[in-house]
Amino acid sequence: MCRWITAPLCLLGTLLAFSTQAEPLQAIYSDWQVSCDNLNHCVARNSQDGQELVMKISREAGPEGKSSVSIDYQRNSDEQSADAPVAGRLQMNGKTLSFNHREWDVSKKHLSTNNRLVVNDFIAAIREGSAISLAGKADPAQPVPPVISLKGIKAALLAIDAQQGRVGTKTAWANRGTKPVNTVPPIPSAPVLPHFSEPQALTESEISAITQNAATTIENNDCSLDPSEREVHIFALSSDKALMTVNCDMGAYNLFALGFLVNRQAPYKMDDLALNMPFKLGEDEGPPELINADFDPKTGTLSTYDKGRGIGDCGVSSRWIFDGKAFRLAAFASEPSCDGYSSGGEWPVLWVTQP
Repeated sequence: MCRWITAPLCLLGTLLAFSTQAEPLQAIYSDWQVSCDNLNHCVARNSQDGQELVMKISREAGPEGKSSVSIDYQRNSDEQSADAPVAGRLQMNGKTLSFNHREWDVSKKHLSTNNRLVVNDFIAAIREGSAISLAGKADPAQPVPPVISLKGIKAALLAIDAQQGRVGTKTAWANRGTKPVNTVPPIPSAPVLPHFSEPQALTESEISAITQNAATTIENNDCSLDPSEREVHIFALSSDKALMTVNCDMGAYNLFALGFLVNRQAPYKMDDLALNMPFKLGEDEGPPELINADFDPKTGTLSTYDKGRGIGDCGVSSRWIFDGKAFRLAAFASEPSCDGYSSGGEWPVLWVTQP
């Protein structure tokens, strides 16, 4: 059901041809996941099932791209209430890491910095390591201490450098060179969305005619739900077009629907709804499915939310705007790692637009 954006490990031979728009990137390198949107803003984090320590590294595109690093201890049990802050207990290769409180924002279970020089120094210090562990009093209920695996971090950093055109420059994290800062490409521009004007609402006679036509047109083998259980929703898109969705299949946490663009006048011609992605969805070139779909008739926005599993810590979501002829992608987010981190549905963003 879920489709993920992938990229080969070897990026140097296929660097992006930088233009006004960038191709999003999402890839997993051993224990690290990289997500870059179409403005080449990139975020990397360690991804391990059941992990309690999470490190996130982010960087914006452009010669002076802002960057940040954060480490969070996600365990919430009461047994840890008396423990010392995380910042004084993190070790790499048996040595305690040092965090200057003037340069890092430090609390009991969190530390972060957006000081570019501090970020660069920290990355240089850890990129050759194997793991960062949390030292301190052993918890009987926790036989293995919390660990941030660094396996794959160099590949992740190289992927970010390549995506942002930094390889061989003085700004690179993984493969620094002598090229000056001004050779790094600027931030790409965000696509501009069309304006949607709310059309005149559908009349009862239009709704009746469209529904009757659909009942004789939709093949029963397209839907697993019994015809009596299918919900049909019809919305006005323009003076001559309407959107119709038909609930066709239901899983434990996902509702699947079929979508159609329908003429508002006889003979009420129906066309399958086409959601054309402006970038490739991994190896699967098919369009996104209408899963947990919702439509806002005021803004012309069609939304999808495809959960990879019930707790919602992985999946894909999208928003589309009708431009008078077709739906255009307004936003897209994807979380391929079902590891409990993004359980709030705040998945990595891969596509952004401007109004």
